[in-house]
Amino acid sequence: MADLISILLPVYNAQPYLRDCLRSIQHQTYQAFEVVAVDDGSTDGSPLILSEFVAQDSRFRVLSLPRNGGIVAALNHGLNACRGEWIARMDADDIMHPRRLELQRQYFDAHPETDILGARVRVFREDGELTVGQKRYQDWGNSLLTDEAIKRDMFAESPVMHPTFFLRSSTYRNMEGYQDNPWAEDYDFLLRAYLKQARFAKLPEVLVEKRDTPARLARTDVRCKRKAMFRAKAHYFVKDRGLQDRQTCLIAGSGSSGRLACSALRQEGVVLHGFVDNGEVGRLRTVAGLPVYALDYQQPEPLLTRLGHPFFFLCIGEPAGRQAMETLLQQRGYTPSVDYCRFI
Repeated sequence: MADLISILLPVYNAQPYLRDCLRSIQHQTYQAFEVVAVDDGSTDGSPLILSEFVAQDSRFRVLSLPRNGGIVAALNHGLNACRGEWIARMDADDIMHPRRLELQRQYFDAHPETDILGARVRVFREDGELTVGQKRYQDWGNSLLTDEAIKRDMFAESPVMHPTFFLRSSTYRNMEGYQDNPWAEDYDFLLRAYLKQARFAKLPEVLVEKRDTPARLARTDVRCKRKAMFRAKAHYFVKDRGLQDRQTCLIAGSGSSGRLACSALRQEGVVLHGFVDNGEVGRLRTVAGLPVYALDYQQPEPLLTRLGHPFFFLCIGEPAGRQAMETLLQQRGYTPSVDYCRFI
């Protein structure tokens, strides 16, 4: 159905927020949609709420799984039932802005070359203010609007929020849906699409209000934790490019992120030659059995020359420090995604 948008909505014990989500869908300015809700074995009042909306609105359908099988199984089960040419992802505890479907559908008319479209989000919590890390992640993701920007930071973190995904159903079929891996399914999907040279975009409007709760998978699922995310990055980075011909591969930043990156990259067979930090020049130390080179930001050439124009994985957690390192590298002819990759 050329004009039909299928809203893919997995549901698991979402009773406190589900009505708000479903009402926000009903109030869309674009009304040619169907909701494919997959009840993934909920044990709370979610099935009753879904049945209420099905009784009120024929565009709502519920697929009930007998027991909780996890997000990947629920998503793929729902994908098989979607009838629309277009698919919009949604989470059961989030809220759509009224023009979300309209604006995302319009974008494809103007930019048919796009494969995966997202939108800006506003993250909110009902138990307090956003943490510094949450605010930083929201602002970083919202700053990536173009295909070039999204691909440049693809290995930093997941650059498109899952409940803003909007794409053709044929794209999902070509990607063979979602895969069950030891890391988050949405980031996995984006990384696989990146390897297939998909084109990405993001609308500048905030079209989803993303609710953060203590029970959210991003907080509770081990596949969403930092160690798992580094495994995903390393796995697909190696698939994307080989580093065998590089004389030296270094990790910029020897803190916890750098050490996690080191472990994940080594598991994928990447040969690392050490870390670079802004510590005291001349001080000798090792991390994970590798030397840590102290970089003099005022006179970096001697070290960079000695190491032979190395490839850098940037794992500096502090934004100002990471920006200083990127500036230093770019001033000396290093190209993003070619000579270095942001890994956090």
